[in-house]
Amino acid sequence: MTTTKNLPPQAHAIAGAIGGAFATWLFYPLELLRVEMQRNNKKSSDSSQQDDVAEEETNLECFIRLYKQKTLYRGSSSMITTMLISSYITFYTLEVIRRRMSILQLQSSRIQKQQRHIHNYIKFLHFVLPKSKVALSLLASTITGIINVLITTPLWNGTRRIMEMEPPTQTDKEDGKHKVEEKKTPNLFQMMYKIANDEGIFQLWHGTISSLLLVSNPAIQYFIYEQIRVWVLGIKNRSRIINSSSRSSAAGRKKDKVQLLLQLTAMEAFVFGALSKTVATVVTYPLQLGQMLIRIRKNEVQEMKLKQHDNSIKEDSDNNEVATADVMNLKEYNGMIDCLYQQYTNNGGFTSLFTGMSSKLIQTVGQASFIFVTYEQMLALVGKVIRPT
Repeated sequence: MTTTKNLPPQAHAIAGAIGGAFATWLFYPLELLRVEMQRNNKKSSDSSQQDDVAEEETNLECFIRLYKQKTLYRGSSSMITTMLISSYITFYTLEVIRRRMSILQLQSSRIQKQQRHIHNYIKFLHFVLPKSKVALSLLASTITGIINVLITTPLWNGTRRIMEMEPPTQTDKEDGKHKVEEKKTPNLFQMMYKIANDEGIFQLWHGTISSLLLVSNPAIQYFIYEQIRVWVLGIKNRSRIINSSSRSSAAGRKKDKVQLLLQLTAMEAFVFGALSKTVATVVTYPLQLGQMLIRIRKNEVQEMKLKQHDNSIKEDSDNNEVATADVMNLKEYNGMIDCLYQQYTNNGGFTSLFTGMSSKLIQTVGQASFIFVTYEQMLALVGKVIRPT
């Protein structure tokens, strides 16, 4: 019997990368819609400060507008590339770390009985490595998340900058035709080079600390999915062993030897992926909300300071006093704890920590489900090409 567990890490990485890229392409319009709505809400709030009436665009109207403009996948190549690389690193690293930890765990117990002269090393291994397979899997998922954040944060920062860029506007040419202004959008690596060149190379890793806090999300997600997956595949394996032992014919025994990879069905992968992502999102959503609020507040403070600087240049004393007062009242959050505490005390208590979670669940849970569905199906195909280890 051949299981997907016997496949080399490269097979898991290729299948995971394809699954991540496909799910990102499928759900990209929802992510772009979120960015567009944030931009529109910001414009409407700025215009409402000058005019009493400001029309707000609904989600459906924004989606229809993007569809008519044929821009639902504007900038999608950068995010798909980032997800492809990120998913490959995640699935490859996760599989390698799990296997290495299992080997170390077995070696530590064996060597302890045979090699007394390295007793201190063995004690260290027993102290560091978890004793149960469940804890071992959770630790492997956490380490994988940390490695993924450190490597892919520049890619995500570049992708975010591209998505938040203003879309090309329409201008009237001399010939009277209505034509889209030719403004080239940089690709992912051009944007990363621009950030490093203009703001310094360390700016590529901006937000790494808050992203490390959110390592708990994929760690919980992959941990729960893997535990359910191992449990279900174990049941299937035992069932096949019972069925195969009941067969007495030689033809039946020969057929068992050439069975396909033991894997989850598409429906099982979809349900288990949705379940694991739902639990991970609900548990870690306050951290995700805090990360977003910190970034928004930082941008607001920077804009206020720019307005104050412009007003001082124009020597507009009235506006300068207003801008100075706004800057004094608007301050950046002093870290994640301060952000969540202010959100809790000023915006309605415990429920305010889960503001907007329903819309987040629709996108992330759906995307995670399709990632695991594609991952399981691609793993079976890759397994036919790459021999099990």
